[in-house]
Order: sequence, then C-alpha cells, then structure tokens
Amino acid sequence: MRGTDDPNNLIELTIEEHAQAHFNLWEKFGCIEDKIAWECLSGRKLSEEERIILSKFGLARFLLDENKVIEWKNKISKSLTGKTQSKETKLKRSKSLKLAYKEGRKKVIVNPDDARKRYYENNISQLMSEGRKNSEKWKQSVTSDEYKKKKTLSDPRSKKVSINGIVYDSIREASKKTNINYSKLRNILISNIDNDIFFC
Repeated sequence: MRGTDDPNNLIELTIEEHAQAHFNLWEKFGCIEDKIAWECLSGRKLSEEERIILSKFGLARFLLDENKVIEWKNKISKSLTGKTQSKETKLKRSKSLKLAYKEGRKKVIVNPDDARKRYYENNISQLMSEGRKNSEKWKQSVTSDEYKKKKTLSDPRSKKVSINGIVYDSIREASKKTNINYSKLRNILISNIDNDIFFC
C-alpha cells in the first residue's frame, strides 16, 4: 500500500496468506487491483483486460517513486549513449507521439517562465546557431530555389496585399488593419487558398 521496503515494514507471507491479504484489502477499500491479485493468487487465469489494469496500477506505483524513475531514466540514457537511431525508428516514434498528443494520452505542460529560463541558461540560441552553421542539410535547404521563393513570398516588405479589394502595403499592415493573425494571413497568401486574399 505504497509503504517502504524497510525491513521493519515487511511481513513474510505464504501464498495463501498473500491471497487472503489482497482479499481483505479489496473488501475494505474496494480496489479492483486487489480483487484481481486475490483471484490470480488463488489459481485463476487473468483476462487480457485484467492484465492491462494490473500493468497500469504497477506503472502508477512506479511513477510515484521518484528515485526509481530517475534510476530508470539514467539506465535508458546510458544504454542509448553513442547509438544512432534509424530513420524508420525515428519515424515510428514521431507518429506514435503525434497520435498520443492528438488523443490526449500525452499532454505538453510547459511553464513559460521555466522554458525561458532554460533557454537562456543553456544558451540555446548560440547552440542552434552553431548547429546550423555546421549542418550541410541546413545550408542546402536555405540555398534552394524553393526556399528563396517561399522567403520572398512571405517577406512583408516585398509585396502589396489585396484583401477583399482593399490594397495594403505589406502583410503586417494588412494584419493590423484587418485583425487577421499575421501567421494565418501569411499562410493564406502563400498557399493561395482564398481568392479574396492575394499578393498584388
């Protein structure tokens, strides 16, 4: 019941006593995990649904132990050090995470102040700059014709914009005067999805 593993807190039980202990806990607290454990220790085979319940219960207990979680993370980190993942593995992980976020099984909880603090403390801006300078892939992408065309189209200084017949000197001016979000307006102009909004 989330107690410690200290010898003073442990009791030695036979299998029958262990089963009875789970039965008593189930009767007292109504916890489904204790009922399943009692039936399992009594010789009954578990259904798939019951196995899932037990695994979730075990994971929840594990996550409550901060020291075990840190030890587990360090072990994984150590095992992955120096190894590179294949493109297939990265793609599978990306798809899995996107699905988890979409279904609400995983949520991003970020404190803006903490994120800003980490950004400056770790000098992320400089690291990103150095990374781009050393990346051949990045150099090729920013010198491609496709990138130059996209940059020219999205540059608010480059072209006038027409929205519902009214001409504005730039995307930024159009965004301010029409109350359309700047990024949203730029995407509409680049993708040409609205005939009433276009570059002049």
